[in-house]
Amino acid sequence: MKRPRIAAALATLAVALTAAPAALAHTHVHHTSIADKASLATPPASFTVEFEGKTGLASVSLTDGAGKAVPLAYKPPTDPAASFTIPLPTLAKGSYMLMWRTIGQDGHAMPGRVSFTITG
Repeated sequence: MKRPRIAAALATLAVALTAAPAALAHTHVHHTSIADKASLATPPASFTVEFEGKTGLASVSLTDGAGKAVPLAYKPPTDPAASFTIPLPTLAKGSYMLMWRTIGQDGHAMPGRVSFTITG
């Protein structure tokens, strides 16, 4: 009687271990319209981030070189998507950091950021 129970337990464990990587997988950034540490001659009108698959965008923020928040007129959508375009305000010369946080299907938060400088 113990062998069928052990075999069933091992089979259940094998299925769980095989499914775990898919359940814990996070959607990573595929492309951004502004490269990290980019020097831009003109201020961008928007920022687009593309992911390998659909994800939820929980928050987006922009700070200047002094770490002061720069207001964004953007509210993340409630539906998951593979790409998000964030309109940017008119930016002056200087350094900026755009930060975001996504929420995967497994509920884990994944941060991301891009820093850039406007030179002109």
